[in-house]
Formats: sequence, structure tokens, C-alpha cells
Amino acid sequence: MKKEKESAAVNKQQPAVEVDSVSIRFMLPHDGGSSGPGKKGFLARMKHSPKREFWALQDISFDVKKGEIIGIIGSNGAGKSTLLKIIAGIFPPTRGAVKTQGTVAPLLELGAAFNPELTGLENIYLTGSIYRIPKKVIREQINNIMDFSGLKKFIRVPIKNYSSGMFMRLAFSLVIFFKPEIVLIDEVFAVGDEVFQQKSFERILSFRKKGAAIVLVTHDANLITRICDRVLVLSDGKASYLGGAEEAVRHYRHLIQGGEGLDAEKQEPPPEPESKRWGSKEVEIVSVDFADEKGRTKKEFLPGDYFEACIRYRSSLKDKKPVFGVAVSTIYKLLIYGPNTLEAEFPEDIPSSGVVRFIIPEIPLMEGDYLFSAAVYNETLSKAFDHHEEMYHFRILADKRREFGSVRIRSLWKIEHE
Repeated sequence: MKKEKESAAVNKQQPAVEVDSVSIRFMLPHDGGSSGPGKKGFLARMKHSPKREFWALQDISFDVKKGEIIGIIGSNGAGKSTLLKIIAGIFPPTRGAVKTQGTVAPLLELGAAFNPELTGLENIYLTGSIYRIPKKVIREQINNIMDFSGLKKFIRVPIKNYSSGMFMRLAFSLVIFFKPEIVLIDEVFAVGDEVFQQKSFERILSFRKKGAAIVLVTHDANLITRICDRVLVLSDGKASYLGGAEEAVRHYRHLIQGGEGLDAEKQEPPPEPESKRWGSKEVEIVSVDFADEKGRTKKEFLPGDYFEACIRYRSSLKDKKPVFGVAVSTIYKLLIYGPNTLEAEFPEDIPSSGVVRFIIPEIPLMEGDYLFSAAVYNETLSKAFDHHEEMYHFRILADKRREFGSVRIRSLWKIEHE
């Protein structure tokens, strides 16, 4: 398997990032009974209730050399994003120290510094000033930022009128054109459409070729093994493994199979994708749930499991044949499969309300988070009755097989004598 890794001679130089025995503690209120009703009681509890210590990270040490990509993986709540914020200088560590050599581009909370009342152009200068980028440099990069984001026509429009996709594209484009020497990435490759995602991915790789140090947090095991030189595995705020990418992914999967992080995963599931819905509602999708072969609602499956999407609807159609369809995509919005009932034995008339069940007897997907769309159209697919674009998600957990990719294809290996 070809890996997009560039071993740079600069790796022998002084590290661009040094994380030395870093720990961070948060003080949280103890859970307990109410000290009184209403706002007064709440404020009293916050002021007087005893606090408990929560160590989000404990004794983390590693370095990142110039021209190197370090991946960070772990269950939700393991401390990945907190660690990036410490490196970025957003959080001060309680113990330990972080040293950085060079300008830092934190691709964490994109657009956090934007002012919605200002235009895209004004926000470029505002964010540049926050990053202490000279105005001359900003002026030199303006055209590149506008071209890369594809927002040249809208650059003088207040960003409160931008769609969320336009907002994120501008924020991402702005940061990556300031020639950072250290890049911190927290699950941002889902920004924009597929073409923009590929451009962004190539831009990040170009930073490495120019000697930038990159720290990447992602749930995408395939991306980790494809581009990372080393990987840090976090477990409950502690370093569980630091080493080669493929070994790190195997170690992480072993932790998951042993039950590590499962409680954290249930307490903090992936955020629901932004709602995108349109249609005339002559047929309305009421809900979409996922279930196993026993009809139990769930959102987590193993490769090869029975998978069922239950699409509840109500209809006011008369003498019209609806077409139901679904789509499964990666979290980076790459379409994997998009079938519909045109190719199925589906009745001409449907009840005024009911459930359409989309069944995959053995789901062939590999470990990862997936987006799910559901829709119902007229027979010619020219009119949407109700379209739910990537409004749902489910997760495929790791199993014990050592394979890579997004889809498990039935295959055989053979060898013959010549």
C-alpha cells in the first residue's frame, strides 16, 4: 500500500514542537441535590458547592520534528482536542511545558474570531491581525485566499449572509495561506465540497514538503495510516502508545475491543450533522432510525452486521408513485452508495403512513463514522417531496481483522506455480 509520506532530512533538526510532561486539570462541581429552586439556587450551588478534580491529560510527552506529521487518536473524551488547544496556547497546562519553534496555524475552531457583521474581506484582515500577520502579507495573499475558497464574488458581503459551508471555506483558506510552520488540525477535512476537500488535503501535504510540523487529530484510521509518520494514542487522558501509524491503529483497535472508551463514546457521540432539508412535503419523512435484525434501535454496528434503516413517513399523494432513496457517505462527504426504489420491487400505491425499510443483510463498511441521507421524490426524480441531506449518522466499530479502506469487498488470495 502506497503511503503519502515524505521523510525529510530536516527531521534531524531541533523539533518544531516539544510537549514535556504536560498535564491539565479542570475543577468541576460535584453532582448533588439542589440547594434551592430557580436561578438563585443554581447560583448558590455554583458558588458554594465543593469542586472535584478532573485531569483531562496526565504526563503527556512527545515532539514533532520539522517535516513530520504526528497523528493523535483515541476515544471521544480521551483528551485529543484539549491537547491541541494546549499546543496552540489556548489552554495553559497545569503542569509541564510546551515549546514551539515557528508560526502556529491552529485549524481547530475555524472562524471563531470572525465578526458576522463584517464582510469576508474585513474578516480576513481582522483574523490576520489576531494572528499578528502584517497587512502587507495579507494583501499579498488576498487573491490566493479568494481563489482557493471560491468566494471572490461574495468577498464584500457580510459573512452573516454566508452559508455554513461558505463560512468554513473562507476560514480554512485564510489560515492555510499564511505559510505556517506548525499546523494543528482537528477534524477539519470535511469543510466544503469534495473538490475543496481534496485541494485542502493537498495543501496540507504541501506544508510538510516545505518543512512544516503537523499535528493531526482525526477518527479516520485510513487517513492516519496513509499520511502520518508517527501516531500518539490517548486513553483516558494518558499516552497509551506512541509509534508507527499502522501499529498505533492496531493498538487503538485493541483498546476498543477490550472495552476502553466505550462509556465515553456513549456519553459523547459525534455531533449531528447540520440539518439540510427541502421538498414539497406531499410525502413527508417523519423519522429515520437504524436497527439490528431483532428490531433494536442502535447507531453502532460491526462490519458484516445486519443493518436496517427505518424510514417513517406520511403521505397525501393521490395517483402518484413516490420513489424512496438513501445515500451513505463518509464524514468527508464521499458518496459510497446511493440506491433507490426505482430498481426495486416497490408498490405503485403506498399507505397514507407507514415505514419503508432499507436493509443491508451484511453491511460491508469498515471502521468509521458515516453520514446517512434519506429522500422521497416523484417518479421522474424531478421533484423532491422530502429530502434529508446527511441529517443522520451511524458508526462502524473496529473488529479483529487487519484490513484498510472504507469498504470490505469479498475477495480471495491465490498463488500458483509458473
